[in-house]
Amino acid sequence: MPETGADIDKVQRQAIRHRVRLWQIAFFGVIIAAIVTVNVFTTLANKASDGIYLSPWQPVVWEYSSALLTWMLIPCVAWFNAYALIDARTWKWTVPLHLLATIPYSIIHVSGMVALRKLAYRIAGLHYHFGAPIPNWIYEYRKDFVTYWMILAALYAFRVYRLWLESRLSSTTTTSASAANSGGIERLLVRKFNREFILNTADIDRIEADGNYVTVHAQGNAYPLRESLASLERKLDPRRFARVHRGHIVNLDRIREIQPWDSGDYRILLKDGSFVNFSRRYRSRLPQLFNS
Repeated sequence: MPETGADIDKVQRQAIRHRVRLWQIAFFGVIIAAIVTVNVFTTLANKASDGIYLSPWQPVVWEYSSALLTWMLIPCVAWFNAYALIDARTWKWTVPLHLLATIPYSIIHVSGMVALRKLAYRIAGLHYHFGAPIPNWIYEYRKDFVTYWMILAALYAFRVYRLWLESRLSSTTTTSASAANSGGIERLLVRKFNREFILNTADIDRIEADGNYVTVHAQGNAYPLRESLASLERKLDPRRFARVHRGHIVNLDRIREIQPWDSGDYRILLKDGSFVNFSRRYRSRLPQLFNS
């Protein structure tokens, strides 16, 4: 059974998400490792300047225990963010949720790193003393608070990168394959308010050119799409859609009337009550619109 455009698009999007996920893992791993390595040498230098000479393994345990817990908590932050996504519509309630989430994040981080340090010291035959729990946790929380929001900022940066890659998918290739098999694409992927919608082309009333975009009007809603009108015209079923103006494509099933207008032009009244100009340039197509 041949792959449809939707199947190809799904595979491509999965590949993009897998690639971005690998980049995320590598990015966080490299950044965290670089920071803690610098911190190890900084701690050794600062202690030495005070006349305290530590065994190198001690600051390594301190820093890398913290780093390991931070790295392990990143998927948890990403999971929570998927349910509390911050955008223009939701930020009033999602930002407070993330502020609250910094508390359990810090508790888990501090508890985990202290447990790892105690284990490492026990293996070395020593005892690790964290100190007074509450004051020391408050000290760590201040750092964890900043770390949480830095992780969140990086996750949003990768999300924007993923969406950008997806927007660059060769819609011409995928939809042309569908058009070749079926006489025209059956579905159209559009975005609005940071959400993706799949429109059945049969539900489209009209399509209007808008600079580098087109605006797809369907069932009372308008969806922007970054594509030229000419490119989209080639993908649509010519038995259902017709170019009636340099800036307009209409669904023939949505036409209610074709009315004479000024200077030999016409205008089209659609079933949703909207009007579309039918210019003289396309007048020769008038007899063919309903004879295909």
